[in-house]
Amino acid sequence: MKTHKAYCSACDRQVEVVVPEDLPEGTLPSAHDPATCICLEFGETCTGSLCPLFDVPTGQMEENYRRVVKEVRARQEGEEE
Repeated sequence: MKTHKAYCSACDRQVEVVVPEDLPEGTLPSAHDPATCICLEFGETCTGSLCPLFDVPTGQMEENYRRVVKEVRARQEGEEE
């Protein structure tokens, strides 16, 4: 998992997003594969029902965010053992 900064018009600033490892440099995930669209700053100033960055419903973004948090925590717990 790598991260990238992208401009969010809802926040009016740069936010950190997860970018799949195999995505070409300089591109963002698309709504064609909504499970790959993850904003790490989801929920801070989100408004409306659609993420302006990825064009996915905020419910999908919340689900993706929770999944990546679980994955990171599981990886950290595995490293501590």
